[in-house]
Amino acid sequence: MNDRQASPPPNSSRTVAKYAVAVLVVIAIAGIVLAMVQRGPPLVDATHPASAPMTAASAAFLAAEAEARPNEVIFAPDSAQLTSVATAKLQSLAEKAKADKQSLSIIARVEPTPEGKDERTRLARSRAIAVRGVLEASGIPLSRMETKIEGLASGLAAARGTNRIEVNPR
Repeated sequence: MNDRQASPPPNSSRTVAKYAVAVLVVIAIAGIVLAMVQRGPPLVDATHPASAPMTAASAAFLAAEAEARPNEVIFAPDSAQLTSVATAKLQSLAEKAKADKQSLSIIARVEPTPEGKDERTRLARSRAIAVRGVLEASGIPLSRMETKIEGLASGLAAARGTNRIEVNPR
């Protein structure tokens, strides 16, 4: 009955190794916590759907932004807010226009449907003003910019979308 094994004699190197592992774990956890505190909470940019939780609408927006032509700026549906991608694209267009001493034409398009046409026209105008503001801030004088709001033909509104503004040299 006395078959119980006695515990091994204390080994100082084993004890030191246990404490070293415990200290390393505490340091690793402290480093992770410190990094999270310094970085702060994750930011959500309300002007850019890529930083918001992914929905079907934001996925469609990102796809449209990716397939946009170099002279097009994409807006989120029912918004006149420029994304950081759109702003960077406009600043690049402004730099090229300044270097080539070109004037720019800003073209906003409106759906041809009679219901809500005034509201859609106001949205297109707000978008054009936002684009014009970025171009002006990038060094293009107002005298070298022309703004147009055009109605799309019936079939083109669905195919091409009206959440785009074109900026063309003239």
